[in-house]
Amino acid sequence: MEDVLAWFALLGTAVFAVSGTLLGLRKSMDIVGVSFIATVTGVGGGTIRDLLLGATPVSWVLNPVDIAICIACAVAVSLFNKQLLGRRMLWLLYADAIGLALFAVLGAAKAEAAGAHPFVAILFGAMSASFGGIIRDIICNEEPVLFRKEIYITAALAGGIVYILIPEAAGFGPRAVSGLIAALSLRLLAIRYGWSLPFPNYAKTSE
Repeated sequence: MEDVLAWFALLGTAVFAVSGTLLGLRKSMDIVGVSFIATVTGVGGGTIRDLLLGATPVSWVLNPVDIAICIACAVAVSLFNKQLLGRRMLWLLYADAIGLALFAVLGAAKAEAAGAHPFVAILFGAMSASFGGIIRDIICNEEPVLFRKEIYITAALAGGIVYILIPEAAGFGPRAVSGLIAALSLRLLAIRYGWSLPFPNYAKTSE
């Protein structure tokens, strides 16, 4: 299971780094700025998760492979910038959706392995999946997705819930794939059809 979790973490980091790179390019940053955004997006959510779980020092401090992956993704995507021009936002949404699904399962699995309550494990999955994107948006002066009326964190919660509800006897593989599909499907459908949760229409009151 540890090996599979490690691969999930590497893949999630890479995909989130791509999303950070795409937003950095959209903001006309140079390669240094793009690499920085890619890195904080790729490792941000996992870092906060590990700090709260007491898994310190976090993995990239002792073994900076995650940092190297983020920088490599930033350079690679920047090289193909012209081919992506005009469709950056679409690719950003897709990359972010994949990263969200991967980290929703990864966060829930790591929290469960650390002995967290199932409810808390689900929350850790959502936190791992969303904090990297939130940090990215704040640094890039974008409205954080947390404040938008769209299904985002809800998709991460759905992935964590599916993962946790499936009995451990089923094995990590089926649980992880089911959670991944649930989170990714819900997020992609929300992007495609503009789904959002009911939002209270607060009436403005005059003072």
